[in-house]
Amino acid sequence: MHWYVILIIALVGAGILGYVVSRLARLFNRAEGLIDDIKDAGIREEETPKSLNAMDSLLLPQILKDFPEYNRAVIMDRVIRDAKLFYESAVKGEMLFGDGASASLLSDLKLPEGVLGGVLVHRIALSAYDRSGRDRLITYQASAKYDGVDGRPHQTRLALKYIAASSADFAEKIEVLKCPNCSAPVPAVGEKVCRYCGAALVAPAGAGWVLIDIKEC
Repeated sequence: MHWYVILIIALVGAGILGYVVSRLARLFNRAEGLIDDIKDAGIREEETPKSLNAMDSLLLPQILKDFPEYNRAVIMDRVIRDAKLFYESAVKGEMLFGDGASASLLSDLKLPEGVLGGVLVHRIALSAYDRSGRDRLITYQASAKYDGVDGRPHQTRLALKYIAASSADFAEKIEVLKCPNCSAPVPAVGEKVCRYCGAALVAPAGAGWVLIDIKEC
């Protein structure tokens, strides 16, 4: 075989090899870029608070119609406190909720696992108001963050449900509402006058809402 034929074969082989190496390098760079994008997306997810279903402007007027004494600032502080207590209870491994939480909630509530600390509540929003039956129920959502035992921050969203009840019902069943004057049953939460004796019925703000459910959503 002539030397120039060998040279041509060698050049062609070198060209093919170079092309293959170039393609492999491009694929490798793309793979590295994809991995970096996935890592960046994970970091952004860890740093971005969860979105909330905010219905405040629509629902607040309905609540104030039933409960003119409803103190939005007091309730919002209460929701933030309860959201923090949920994760702080998980850190301590024991229930830290006091008055204002139903007995059934305290006995059945399942705390999240793997919470190390660093609990922060970003924001809260009123998301539901149920007045279809006798009881009145409000639901708030809260976006929160905590540091996990895995060394990573976790962004979460909570749903906290409250039922309207008089403070006297905390030690009993929260479903039982009675007139403070004649002890007659109140047929619907939010009524302003007792149907039996005519006494004024005033629903307390803040403490009058009992936490009956809290969970991640």
